[in-house]
Amino acid sequence: MSVAASSAGNSLWLRSKAWDLTWISGSVLLVSVPYASYYLGQAIGFNPDDARNAVNMMVAFLIGGPHMYATHLRSTLDPEFRERHRSIYAAAIIIPALVIYFGYYHFLFLLTFFFLWASVHVLHQIIYIVDCYNGRASKTLNWKSRAIDYGVVLTALYPIATYRFVHGTFKVGENTLYFPDMLKVDATWWFVSALFAGALALYIMKTWREFRSGQGNIPKTVLIGVTVIASFITPIFHELDVAFQGMNTWHSFQYLGLTWYVNRLRYDRGESPKVISLFSRPGEWWRYYGFNVVLNVTALSLIGSLLLTRSYTGLSFDQCYYIVVLCFLLTHYYHDHILFTEYTNFEPALSSGKPLAIGVQS
Repeated sequence: MSVAASSAGNSLWLRSKAWDLTWISGSVLLVSVPYASYYLGQAIGFNPDDARNAVNMMVAFLIGGPHMYATHLRSTLDPEFRERHRSIYAAAIIIPALVIYFGYYHFLFLLTFFFLWASVHVLHQIIYIVDCYNGRASKTLNWKSRAIDYGVVLTALYPIATYRFVHGTFKVGENTLYFPDMLKVDATWWFVSALFAGALALYIMKTWREFRSGQGNIPKTVLIGVTVIASFITPIFHELDVAFQGMNTWHSFQYLGLTWYVNRLRYDRGESPKVISLFSRPGEWWRYYGFNVVLNVTALSLIGSLLLTRSYTGLSFDQCYYIVVLCFLLTHYYHDHILFTEYTNFEPALSSGKPLAIGVQS
């Protein structure tokens, strides 16, 4: 089957086939790592709750935490971004204040809100990448075609998740997440499942027609395919926060790669602010990752401080962990929902040092 050519005569891949499959689509295999680690922890003697907490802390230290700080290398540390989006100043105060209040007094509602926003955020990133792939093609997709892509991405996660909400089995550790009583009927998850089934059928038919007409987009199709599979099966697992850590690991790995690459392109084109340039130079990926790890240690230190003072505060382990993490993580979500709707130029600089006048509008 023939495939649509790129608008600039380049590949449809954002950087290269090998890079995209490593950082974007093929990294879906990381979804299995947290749950495998959870069972490994129990095999070597941890009880289930300790194994769960160990997985959460491992993911937070190695990849989940670093990815949320990488955001600031495209937002907070960029003077132009700060000038365009002054709301980030208010968000830096309001979001942590609300997290601390709800984390102390209404923890269950905070946890429910977090899982809802987290799912939207992860899928928003997939839609952003899908749009980036669409922007590489020579033919612009109409709104119906784009809506079908979005629909299958946005609905795959929720049929089984909604079933568990309806039947009261959507638990994070010992916390059963809130779900309105009026929606705890089978018709709710049947309706959500029907939406997904309809979206999937439309997507399969549309994609088949695109490839038959020579307009098929292999990178985008691979990404959507693995997203639908991973999203659909994730809520099946018993320990849901560990299962969703799998999606978080994949999401974070994608994000670290994308942020590095976007900043590297800006560096090559001479568009990068001075501070961000320090973490975007060729061959110095370790500096970029190390910067984010150092910032992450700060958050982990705060978690440790809360754990040591639990006898005074009366906070549970989950409260100590989530209150600190969500202060930073929800702020990161806010910044990203701005970044994911802005112009991103994925064309490399020419030998003259000037960029091609082609980009991706997401």
